[in-house]
Formats: sequence, structure tokens, C-alpha cells
Amino acid sequence: MQKIYPQLAFLFFIGPVLYAQNTIKGKIIDSETKEPLAFATVVINGDNRQGVSSDIEGTFVYKSTSPISSVSCSYMGYENFSTPVLKKDSEIVIAMVRSKFDLNEVVIESGENPANAIIRKVIANKELNNPENINSFKYRCYNKLIYDYRSDSPDKKDSLLIRQKLKGSRLFMMESVTNRKFIKPDISEEVVIGTKVSGFENPTFASLATDFQPFSFYKDNIRLFNINYLNPISKGSLKKYKFRIEDTIYQQKDTVYILSFRPQANKNFDGLKGFLYINTNKYAVQNVIASPFEKGKIDIRIQQQYAFIDNKYWFPQQLNYALIFNEFPTKTIGMILDGKSYIDQVEVDIPLNKKEFSLEAVRMDSEAAKKDSLFWDNSRAEKLNNAEMTTYKVIDSIGKKANFDGFLTFMEKFAQGRIPAGPIDIDLSKTFSYNKYEKLRLGTGFYTNEKLFKDLTLGGFLGYGMEDHDWKYGGEILYRISKENEMVVGAKYQQNLMETGNYGLNTYEPSLYNFRNYIGYQYDMIRQNNLNFSFRTLRYLKFKVDFNHTKTTPRYEYLFNDGNRDFRNYTTTDLTFHLRFAYKEKFVNSMNQRYSMGTKYPVFNLAYTKGIKNLIDSDFDYNRIEASVQQSFFTKNFGQTDYRLEAGFIDKPLPYGLLFTGEGSYDSKSAIIMKNTFQTLRPYEFLSDSYVNLFLSHNFGGLLFKSGKFQPGVTWHNNFGWGNLSDKSAHQVIAFKTKDKIFTETGLQIDNILKINYMNIANLGLGFGVYYRYGAYSHPEFNDNLTFKFSMAMSIK
Repeated sequence: MQKIYPQLAFLFFIGPVLYAQNTIKGKIIDSETKEPLAFATVVINGDNRQGVSSDIEGTFVYKSTSPISSVSCSYMGYENFSTPVLKKDSEIVIAMVRSKFDLNEVVIESGENPANAIIRKVIANKELNNPENINSFKYRCYNKLIYDYRSDSPDKKDSLLIRQKLKGSRLFMMESVTNRKFIKPDISEEVVIGTKVSGFENPTFASLATDFQPFSFYKDNIRLFNINYLNPISKGSLKKYKFRIEDTIYQQKDTVYILSFRPQANKNFDGLKGFLYINTNKYAVQNVIASPFEKGKIDIRIQQQYAFIDNKYWFPQQLNYALIFNEFPTKTIGMILDGKSYIDQVEVDIPLNKKEFSLEAVRMDSEAAKKDSLFWDNSRAEKLNNAEMTTYKVIDSIGKKANFDGFLTFMEKFAQGRIPAGPIDIDLSKTFSYNKYEKLRLGTGFYTNEKLFKDLTLGGFLGYGMEDHDWKYGGEILYRISKENEMVVGAKYQQNLMETGNYGLNTYEPSLYNFRNYIGYQYDMIRQNNLNFSFRTLRYLKFKVDFNHTKTTPRYEYLFNDGNRDFRNYTTTDLTFHLRFAYKEKFVNSMNQRYSMGTKYPVFNLAYTKGIKNLIDSDFDYNRIEASVQQSFFTKNFGQTDYRLEAGFIDKPLPYGLLFTGEGSYDSKSAIIMKNTFQTLRPYEFLSDSYVNLFLSHNFGGLLFKSGKFQPGVTWHNNFGWGNLSDKSAHQVIAFKTKDKIFTETGLQIDNILKINYMNIANLGLGFGVYYRYGAYSHPEFNDNLTFKFSMAMSIK
């Protein structure tokens, strides 16, 4: 008998293999667009317990121990399809026809909706099934993005003509391969190890799985562009969404419920519509198709597919998204941005060291753009089709002739506020300058770039004020010691204007988009020598120290008396320390720059200055300290809250220009809302050597009011301030007030009252805010306390 056991074992093994030779493969597509239909229901031999669903690419495979005689297919919004199977092993293409019936018709149900019972179980198991609640994991991801004309564009002749000119290629194509590792709750690093972009020889950007959609469908709010959509499986969603069971699939011992979802009528919130495929194994999301319920300039569609791994976790397997530009570039020719991501080599609950994670959540490997064809052949989840292979040939040729890489370099610099001109970068903030004192300043700034020196930068600026008829100029040198730690040492000299109160936290950095700079009219002329050193440490702490020697001449009538002498001009020597701490701030390294993606935690800033009397003829000895904390966070069903709390203190009387003055932004000729300023307060209206301010706002978005296309955003503002001036008599020949009582104002901002079409891809929303000044510093006349300002916002809705 012992000799028979091996034969029996072989028969037990090979028997089922030989028996299960009935296999059918197929792909399910839209009969008109030829686009794949993800997660369609496939039933074998008319038996609902013998079935599968197509994957995100519309493909399916079914193996059976019994002969396969027929295949039936159903998909929401399409007519059912059935076909006989004539061959033992078959591969078929099923082209489904769109249904003429409206699936969103109202259905009246008696008793409790059975779909709600399923959703309750999904919500109860949401934390258990959320992949980002796994202790640790890592995976590889292949990403492909295609930008092309829509196959269903209204004007098919024009799109066909353009296709012929491009020799059948796509407009644009990009591929990337990334390795990601993660430690619960939010330590993540994704490294782009390979990138390939049509038309570019050295691309410094890459497409990722989470570019336009979240990594998983388990967060309370799904953020698409700048809009937070309420997740249909978030707690409380049954009061907001309508669910319906559309179909049921039996997969071995598990059941998959296909549920449609859409916002309930007369509910004011940003909602999604689509389909959830819920597997009874842990009541997890197996597949999801979702898009915004309300159409905008850009239609967004996301598709996600999950796999059950290690008999323990549901984990994302494929992530697709599509951005559909219905009227861009024209109303008759639409465009589509189609991204696909395939996740494999998943490992969970593995030992990972937090210290080995980079500061950057996403970064590019230095060799990413140099991968050969063998790498790509081994990395692609699917082979390139003829049109995609042609894209690289045609667009690469066009890119070389049109110098796409040169354009990319231009965009890298432009994002930094500069324009490259060979080995020199032109500083736009020094080229376009305006304030109410100088009016227009003619001039420019320039810096050497990496074409001349890799880590050394030389720069300077020159400008002439058209109103004050005075020259401003300066130069600086910077040396980068460490790119990773942002360690830089520098020195500079400038003869320039400095707005009064423009120190510490209130430094108004040159910017084309900081409107507060434009309304300044009270300045000191400074001649300043500076040495500085900055670096990043402990991941989230940014440190900078400045040593300044400054000679100041006020450009307004003023005298300062310190008890012994009068000062018109004065000299200071100081040492200033700046600290910025942003816990778990996320960074992305793209286009050769490190960009902050913000943090959900409070951000702390601290500035301390020590004035040193008699050092290089310094006139004053003093201590100045300023601190601030600010945060922005979104609350489900409530909206976004922003606050900034700031305070400052100076221990000795100092000249006007060194005190705190610039916290107001009311200007009758520049009625624009300026964040974290007092909207009803004029610049320099109050003078302080100690202060506390609180700026608090809450944006309800469209939660309060929606009526068709008219969907204004509503924001409520409340601002408070207090200040003190220790020696009022020291400041002579100038008018000022103090705010030793609480200054208060409140405001209501209404955005998107008027929408202006912007290139058929977005709406420029115009709105206004009305603010009221009340309390101890209110004006006698009611109208004098009211301030009207305008707002602008860009939105795809």
C-alpha cells in the first residue's frame, strides 16, 4: 500500500487540474466608444451562483469544472447581453449597448430599504477595512496617463482629422513606476524609480496613483481638486444618500452586492454618485465607481478595485481616474485625461524603520528618467498598444523640434517666480513692483542659476520709484551646503524701502499675489548689511538666524525721543532667530523643487530679535518677540475652519518703524479681501509695542444654500485684536492711536455670486464680503463701520 500512496497523491493533485479545463476569457466594452466597462456582472450558464465581475479594464476570466455553454453580462445603464459559447476554451469581446431607460428613476420601497442595512455593516467595518489602518505595508505601482481627444466628441470629423495629422498617436502619454512604503497612521514615502514622458528627454515630474483621487475610498471626505465630497460610506451618510441594490453576484462562498448611490433630494452638500460593490467578506468595498453628482466644467470619474490579500486585508489593486473636459479646447472637441495605476508586490505588517523615511512624501530618484526598454518591459502591467507606441515616436520627435525640455525648465523657474535667460534667472517680484508710496517701480532682479554654479547663487536688484524718484538696489550671495537639510548660508546688502512694522512675523515677502504689499504707503529707507544661515532639523523644524546692521531714515515726518535725545535717523544692530514648526508637514519633490502640501496640524512660528546697543554704532538695546499659531481643517458636514492667533512684545521704547503697525488692510481703492488682516482697519491706524490678534473664519462652502447652478459659498469671519504702547510721548510729529481695548469686527463673505467661464475648463467666481466694525473702536456713524470688499475664486463647478 505504501507504493500506492504516491500515485494516489498524484491523482488527487492532477485530477482537478485536468478536470477544470473549461476556461473563458473576455473583455466587456461600450459598443459605441469601445471603452472598457469596469466591474460588469458576468454569469455562466445562466446560473447566478456561477459568476465573476470584470476588472477595472473590463476583462474577466472564468474557469469551470463543467462545460461552459453560455455567458450573460449585465451592467448598469446597458441592455443585458447573452451569447452561446461554442468552443471549450474561448476568448470573446462583449460590446454592450446603452439602455434607453433612466436608471435614476424614483423607486418607492415599502419597509426599510435593504441597501441601507448593507451600508450600515460597511460603515461598522470601515476602520477594519481601511488599508491605511494596516500597521505597515509597501508595494510597487505602475502608472500610465494618457491625454487625448475624446472618442465621443461631438465633432468626430475634426478629431479624426487631428488624429490623422498625429499619425494615429495620442496627444500625450506618461508612465511611471513607484515604490511606496507606509507606517500607520500617516508616515509615507513614495519614490519614483522610473518615469517616461512623451516629448521629454529629462522629465522632472511623474504621474502617481493618488494624483487626482485618494489612495482608498475610506476617508470621510473624498477630495477631488479643491472640493471635499462626502463619502457615501461615512458615518451619517444614510441621512444624505439614497442607496439601492442593483444586482447580486455570487463569488464562491462570498456574495457581492452592487449598490447604486446618489444624494437625496434637497440636501445641501457636495455629493457623489456611482456604484459600490460590497463583498460580504468583512463587508468591504471590493469595487467602486464614483463621480461628482453635480456636473462641472470638468467631469471626474474614479474607479477603484480591491483584492483580498493574505486572507486578512482588502487592499487597492487598481486605481483609475478620468478627467473629461467637455468643452475644451472647443465646445465640439472635448479632451480626456485618463490615468491608470496597477499595484502589485504588496507586503503587509512588515518591519519598517521610521528613521529611514525621507522628509518628502513623494520624491524622484536621480536615475528615474534613464531607465531602458528592458526595465519598462518588465514593469508594465499591460503591453503598450500600437497607438501608444506611436505616441512616443511621434510626440518625441515633435518635442525635440519644439524643445519641450526647454519649456519644462521655463515652467520650473516660473513656479519660483523667475524667468530663465541662459545662466541668469530674472526675478519677477523685483521686476513688477507697486505700492502707494513709490507707485510703479521700474527695475528688475537677477540671479545666477545652476547652469553657472550648482550650489552657489549670486544675485541683485535695481529699481527706480516713479513717485518718490529714488533708486533702490542691492546684491546677495547664497551658498547651499545641503539640499536635503535646506542648509544655506548667505550675505546681502540693500538700499531699499521697508514698510513700517514690517519685521518678524509680519514680513511682507515680495510677491505678485500679496495684495497687502500694494496698499502700503508709509516706509523707511534702510541701508542694511545682512549675514544669514538657515537649515531644517528634526524633520519638521525650520531654523534661520540673521545678523543685521541697519541704518534707517523715515520717509515721513517723525521724531523719536528716548528720554535723552531726539532721533530722526537711527542705527540698529540685531541678531534675529526664526523658528517654524509644522508637525507632519508633507512635501513633494517635483520639477526640481520641494513643495509643501501642508499639514492638518497647527503650524507654529516664532521670531526673536536681540538689539545690541553700541555694536557697530547701534543706538538701541531691546528684545522683540513674536509668535503665531495657525491651522486649517475640514469638518464633515460643517465645512472648513481657519484660525490664526498671533502675539508680539517689545521690552523697550523704540522708533515707530520698529513697532507693530501693519495689521490693517482697509483701502477704499483696493477693496479686496486680504487674509489674516483686519478688513475695516486702515494701515498704521494703531501703534503698539505689544499685541494679541485672532483671525477666525469658517467656510460653509455650499452647505447652506444651493439652487440649481447658483451655489454661492458662504464664509463667516470674526477678528479680534488688542494692543498696548508703553511710552506714547516718545513718538512725536506723527498721528497715531492705540488699541488698549479689544478691537472687534465681523464679516460675511459670499463667493461665486457671478461665474465667468475661464477657457471652458473652470469658472472664475466673483463675490463680495461685508464687514462690520463694532465695540470700543467703532465709528459714530453706522455706515462708516461697514466695509465692502470683493473676492475671487477658481472652481470647476
